[in-house]
Amino acid sequence: MDVLSFSTISDFINKEVNNQCGLNVSQMRILLFFDKNNNEKITMGKMAHQMDISLSTLSRQLQQNKTRKLVEVTRSEKDTSKHIHLNLEGLEKVNELKKELCLIEQKIFFDLNKQQQSEFSHELESIIESISC
Repeated sequence: MDVLSFSTISDFINKEVNNQCGLNVSQMRILLFFDKNNNEKITMGKMAHQMDISLSTLSRQLQQNKTRKLVEVTRSEKDTSKHIHLNLEGLEKVNELKKELCLIEQKIFFDLNKQQQSEFSHELESIIESISC
């Protein structure tokens, strides 16, 4: 197996999402982060930590014009922190993204039956878990 195949798959996913939803990788990650966390308001510091990126990287990503249209950033009244969550446009975009990701998954797994898809997903999750430790 050529491990660079993962890069080919990643490139395919990124290209499809960009073409169909107009999103780059960082915007996709931000949207999926909030979807996974029920769009709960979170401080930028905690969000950066949970996404395993620096606060400056997150701040830079949030300053992109398209990203700014998808989120609401509010300053805390108690301290200097900023809280963030998806606005209505962001919630609509995350639903569009999830639909597109389902279509992409269908394209990738087109030749596999449900059992094979399940086995592949399980093995891939095992690989991810082992390299994350």
